[in-house]
Amino acid sequence: MKPEKETIDAIIRLEWKMFHSVNEGSELAWCQNDYDTFAGMRRGQYESWDERTCRSYLQDVEEAAAAGENLAEQKYIYMMRSTAPEDFEKLSDRVKPIDCEKNTLAEQITDKLVEQTAVLRQQFPLVSSTGRPLRSSEDTPEYTSVETYQRSELYTYSNRTLRALYAWLMELEKEGVSLARLLQENTLHYYGFQTMEEAEAHLRSRRNRQELN
Repeated sequence: MKPEKETIDAIIRLEWKMFHSVNEGSELAWCQNDYDTFAGMRRGQYESWDERTCRSYLQDVEEAAAAGENLAEQKYIYMMRSTAPEDFEKLSDRVKPIDCEKNTLAEQITDKLVEQTAVLRQQFPLVSSTGRPLRSSEDTPEYTSVETYQRSELYTYSNRTLRALYAWLMELEKEGVSLARLLQENTLHYYGFQTMEEAEAHLRSRRNRQELN
């Protein structure tokens, strides 16, 4: 069942408060003042999920907010395990340890999404050319890969939500549908494109015009 707009809206409202308060007291990054892009990116993700997974994650965000936890901040700290290990050690007490079930589910989901993203990059190289590096082996302090970013976000989900998301991923796979493609295509809607093919054709046309000039 497709997620309800109200469920997604509630998630984004709470997530924006968390994202906007990362590094509170310091100068905000430009993206922390760009609500429209933030909402467009996050909406693209949640519109790719089913209602069960969205409702479970909404519960995660509500519980975190009630406990004074910032899931956005935790995600960036988890990312530092690969991109900036020394900084991660300094901040590791601000995130929860990863239990065995969470680690297993996060790895299974990450592996599937990275595999699907690799296929998309072969099919739509221009759309993918401005994206993150694919593998954690390509991480640097400045650039975080799809693999590391995805895994780090999954670490902030409850095990209940991870189980729901994995079940949805497997259901889509049985139907021959790529969750990574759904996510990217829904995100492209924010930029006015309906499909990956449309976006790829637009970028190819623009590149050809630039080469002629």
